[in-house]
Amino acid sequence: MRATSALSLACLALISFSVQGISGNILPKDWLSPEQLEQAENPIQQQLDTGRGMGGTAWSMAAVKDARLLLLYVTLYERLPDEASRKKLHSEQTAWLARRQKAVDALSDPEGGSMVRLEKAAKHMEFTDKRIAEFKKRLKP
Repeated sequence: MRATSALSLACLALISFSVQGISGNILPKDWLSPEQLEQAENPIQQQLDTGRGMGGTAWSMAAVKDARLLLLYVTLYERLPDEASRKKLHSEQTAWLARRQKAVDALSDPEGGSMVRLEKAAKHMEFTDKRIAEFKKRLKP
């Protein structure tokens, strides 16, 4: 199982638990901060910029972007005024995760070449970057 698939499942589990009425903060206080994500992202981006690592490095970057998306999701979720709004966001995010996975899975290479792995990571990040931008816009006062 790819790291991003595991991270996506973890994100979905956190989202599901939050909808089931867990009170307080959804993420542990010692979970990754935006600053820590940036520190993780910078060396990965340098590797991508130089062409080293290719597919594996791209999936590492996708995992960092997923973590950034989760932080934004939780922030938005916690700001919502009522349970109905939270359930709506949960449903929306669950559907979005399924659409992203379907788009990534649609890319295939019958020969199993390494380029398709890189293309899948790029598609994953493209979807995630757009969702991050959506959430940032929704979080602005």
